Amino acid sequence: MNWLRDRFGRGAVRESVSEALEAPTTKQVRRAGFEYGIPLNVSPSSQVASTSERQQILNQLHQAYLTCIWVSSPIDLIARTVTAGGVQIVSDEDIPEGEVPPDPPPIQRLRRLLRFVNPHEDMVQLLRNVATDLLLFGDAFLETVTLLGEPVALYTLDATTITVISDEHGEVTGYQQDIDGMRQARFTPEQVIHISLDAPRGGLYGVSPAQKALLPVTAWLFWEATLKETGRRGDPPRVHVDLAHLQDADVQRWREQYAVNNLGPKAVGAPVVTTGGGAVQVLDPRKVTDYLDATRQLRDEIIACFGCPPAKLGIIESGNLGSGSGESQDKTFRVNTIIPIANLILEKLNYHLLQAGFGITDFHLEFSEIDYRDSKIVEEIRDMRLRNGAYTLNRYRDEIGEPPVDGGDDPIILDRLGPVPWQDVPALSRATIAWRTAPLTAAGVNGYVPGVPDADLDPTPDPTAPVPHKPAQPQSPEDKPGLAGDATQGDPPEETWDDVYRRCLDEALARL
Repeated sequence: MNWLRDRFGRGAVRESVSEALEAPTTKQVRRAGFEYGIPLNVSPSSQVASTSERQQILNQLHQAYLTCIWVSSPIDLIARTVTAGGVQIVSDEDIPEGEVPPDPPPIQRLRRLLRFVNPHEDMVQLLRNVATDLLLFGDAFLETVTLLGEPVALYTLDATTITVISDEHGEVTGYQQDIDGMRQARFTPEQVIHISLDAPRGGLYGVSPAQKALLPVTAWLFWEATLKETGRRGDPPRVHVDLAHLQDADVQRWREQYAVNNLGPKAVGAPVVTTGGGAVQVLDPRKVTDYLDATRQLRDEIIACFGCPPAKLGIIESGNLGSGSGESQDKTFRVNTIIPIANLILEKLNYHLLQAGFGITDFHLEFSEIDYRDSKIVEEIRDMRLRNGAYTLNRYRDEIGEPPVDGGDDPIILDRLGPVPWQDVPALSRATIAWRTAPLTAAGVNGYVPGVPDADLDPTPDPTAPVPHKPAQPQSPEDKPGLAGDATQGDPPEETWDDVYRRCLDEALARL
């Protein structure tokens, strides 16, 4: 039994498990369940044919992007904000301030790729297109061109023409691009970086915010078309005209004259003229205001799907309860919308480019942050940090581009008595305690030790303790009016609390 314990002991099992989890093979991570949306016949041709409905939806989304400004504006805003600072390479190790270690050869080749991704795009444009495709179609595809096993170029692939090829379990075996039924391209899984948004039932494709907002977008387009037609016709009222005894030919002629004389921008204000006793009755007034209210409601529904606050799109609504300030809307926008999209893109790039492409494990990509706060708020924060000692004067001056000054490296705290160096704060604290407890020290309340301000005794007077009284002094029988002690009649004036406080304060400060 000992050899079994030695062979299958706790240490041996832990070692075998750790070795198995370090580099799992494809068979070890293969799933048993089936992926949603994959047809029964999993041949590439059947999968391409089954995506025809999806391609129609993607083409509709593309048309919505071109025709509805409340679809294109949030998408463009998010894409610009995500990539505003550019991409930078950050080391996972802590580097001392001011030290710039040389880049290893894989990092140098990665920097070359970031500087030149393809002949007609730079890295910011490429990632902006990725963010746009994600928000519009739910998926973004990047073609990776390799040389000697390492990426040397990246290209954007049209998401509406790409089909993901996989088995029934969702294991991706490749990608196929079909342009017009005549031009096709096949890619291996290593040649394509596929980034997708979340989908309710999983699957190979993501669900975009634009697809969720397709219904209000369609309604908005109809109302905008109604407004356009209303404006083209001059916003005429709906009227009922009784032409009495006129024949059909006369009625048709009157219709044509009404269209010429009363419809269109030039006919605004022209009266409706009838002959032969024809009566005109207005059925309903102009409803342009109602149309505009409907478009505003649909606008709010559309931008809510993208997670964009109204203020970020230039929509200013005064008196809107619950809308929050501009700063709170900006913070919510970055936390709920920008950061999730940025992290989703960076996760794919860090794996496919750094780890799988160049074999880099101690660096990662990040989007550079931009200080979007108001300059007044930034200066108020700096002033607050300088006053409480979190900043030194030279650090403050360095941030605003000013040279250092002598003595500016010592932090201070700005008290009501004036600036105090932090190194003198302990002495100031002891002096403050002595000043606060000076009256108690003089009175001897609660056994407080005079001259020791940091004693462990509680200097707070006990309201239930008896008040000490001075013992009665014996009086001489001659201390009467007109007797021998008359010249010394009366006790000297007692010392007031203010006098005691000043005297004790002076003594405490003298001890310090």
